[in-house]
Amino acid sequence: MDYAENGKTTETRKFRRLEELNLLDDFLFQEMVASPEVGEEFCRILLRVILGKEVRKVRVIPQRAVQGAGTKRHGIRLDAYIEDVSREEVMGELDMLDAEVVQGQDIYDFEPNKVRERERLPRKMRYYHGLIDTKLLKASVSYEKLPNVFIIMILPYDPFGKNRMVYTVKSQCVEDNTVSYEDGAVKLFLYTKGKAGNPSQNLIDMLKYIERSTVENIINQDIKRIDELVRHIKKSEEVDTNYMKSWEWEKYIEEAATARGLARGLEKGLEQGLEKGLEQGLEQAMVKVILNMHENGYTSQQIAIVTEKTPEEVRAVIEKRTAVLA
Repeated sequence: MDYAENGKTTETRKFRRLEELNLLDDFLFQEMVASPEVGEEFCRILLRVILGKEVRKVRVIPQRAVQGAGTKRHGIRLDAYIEDVSREEVMGELDMLDAEVVQGQDIYDFEPNKVRERERLPRKMRYYHGLIDTKLLKASVSYEKLPNVFIIMILPYDPFGKNRMVYTVKSQCVEDNTVSYEDGAVKLFLYTKGKAGNPSQNLIDMLKYIERSTVENIINQDIKRIDELVRHIKKSEEVDTNYMKSWEWEKYIEEAATARGLARGLEKGLEQGLEKGLEQGLEQAMVKVILNMHENGYTSQQIAIVTEKTPEEVRAVIEKRTAVLA
């Protein structure tokens, strides 16, 4: 697929059968992570290959929603939120949102992303880190217990134009980069086709398989095992049904994105004489998306995520429509 900048694609999305999906496709990656049968093993293999560290036990929370401070603040959806809970075997179970975090426990968020958004990636990552951190400590807990957080982006395009497979981004002192400033926040950008920087062969092979999950790319034992897990997921009737539902969800996202894209064009200088009529048309297009989703059983929160409205704004549109029909 050809990708365009700022979250847009240059071709119409075509339906593909579940068997044709690659791990870089959001739906398949989510189903792998969400599966009680394969999710933990899948994530442990990825962490070992990408970070070069063995994690004995993880707790996986697929598509974790982290809300902003208040209903009008932008929330985020973490594609694969993973906690290294190896130490919990002796410390006992923790409630990640409400309990003290064990010092030394790491948090990993995998974000496979096929949409080009090079210019906004740095600020997007800043926001992700900020919201994640707000959920990790109770008011009475010392900052020293804040765990390390790794956000790992897997991308089919070069986010910084240096042809590196791995870009590791940390905070540092600008005036003297020898000054230690370890805040535990790590952004890892993995470009599937990168060459520079001497990446390990295991990582090269794994990213190649993630981008194109086919038999010819199974060339080591880790990939062979992941491919077995992938085939197990693809054979599930429940997953196939979920895929058809997700196709409908993506259709709504595209419709909402089209309306927002037209709105941005309007802001950049459409003729004054057309402005009022176009604004009305754009608003009607978004209202149509909201009402269609509502009629198909989606919640106000789900509709808000797609349309980038608040749940209150969504409910107001639905209530107005209901009043007209009453």
